[in-house]
Amino acid sequence: MKNSIIRRNVFIAISFLFLNINWVRAAEYRVTPSIRLGQGWDSNIFATSDNVVSDFYSTVTPELTLATVTQNLSMQIRAGFEGRWYYDHPEISTAGYSKYIRLTPIDNGWTPTARFSVSPAAYYLETRDMTARSFLIPVDPTLPPQAIATYGLQKSRDYGASIGLRYQAAARVETALTLYGATHEFPDQPSAEADSRTLGTEVSIRYALNQRSSAGLYGSGSREYFETTPDARRYAAGLLLGHQFSQAFRIDGRLGMSFIQQSASSADTSDINSNDPEGNITIVYSHNTFRADFYGILGYSGLSGVVTRTGTAGINLADQFAPQWSWSLGGNYQINRTVFAAAPREDKTLNGIGSIRYAPWDWGAFDITGNASLQQTDIPNGDITRNSVILGFTLTDTHIAF
Repeated sequence: MKNSIIRRNVFIAISFLFLNINWVRAAEYRVTPSIRLGQGWDSNIFATSDNVVSDFYSTVTPELTLATVTQNLSMQIRAGFEGRWYYDHPEISTAGYSKYIRLTPIDNGWTPTARFSVSPAAYYLETRDMTARSFLIPVDPTLPPQAIATYGLQKSRDYGASIGLRYQAAARVETALTLYGATHEFPDQPSAEADSRTLGTEVSIRYALNQRSSAGLYGSGSREYFETTPDARRYAAGLLLGHQFSQAFRIDGRLGMSFIQQSASSADTSDINSNDPEGNITIVYSHNTFRADFYGILGYSGLSGVVTRTGTAGINLADQFAPQWSWSLGGNYQINRTVFAAAPREDKTLNGIGSIRYAPWDWGAFDITGNASLQQTDIPNGDITRNSVILGFTLTDTHIAF
């Protein structure tokens, strides 16, 4: 039942862009199909801690992007899948190594009036690649952090949806409401004991102190659903702060307290609870063709099969240093600690990705991309190191649909 609610919300959010065409002024939709062909090498194709096996592989990744940026609607839908075929181990080759779809609002999404905006978002990701998952899972300050660690060569499935409502109550006062739901599953595990879901909401009010600075308050609550342990309830409240240091440099953050309570179980007839500080920070710097994004998130999460205390930090850098050349570099680090588990566990995960791209034509580009992953955990034989490198060629073209 809870899964069907989240799936329905994902469908509603993705359909939102199409259902409001009649409300959009001077809409122009850009459709960009692409396909990436690649040859790569994987250092640990089974994602094991010992008896490590490496192999070369071929990959094909078709993708479709639909975007519109108009006076009152700015949205993007991106969908694709990766097929991967290993040379010496065809038993793990598949046309659906990764599948994904993402609906993302740009700026404020849909603004039916000058004072009111609606920002729907949704995602679906199914993959066997833990590095790809760590970069494709959405990072949003209003949503609970998600664990990025995986164990062995198993499929993970993540999907969710949110809708954010913003209203300019006065010249300097903005109010916001966000509703969200998310699910994390391991389809290869028949018992589904590690699956989890969350449903929650957040409200906030922000006051513009001047043209560059703002401050406010937020409050949030969610229900965490688990398969093998009792469900939990999470509440949080705190301060919002933001400052635009220059046209190129901005910092936003929040700092508060969170409280989580897990219902009584058959072994323990009393509820158990915990409370700790929570917060996040987002730093953005953009100048000419260079852009840098940093984020840090600390708080409770229910998307790891159990209640965890999760801290995540990430950085993304990109630049076009010549007319046909560009590069990008990204990384994230996460510590994930169980809170109420009888046998405490701690996972540490580090992921990195780097790419250099050469585009001699508008319709085609070469790239060489490297991935690196390191995972340390208390689970026996759970420590994993996995690296890969791929040489790719992408064909793409953009069309004006209507």
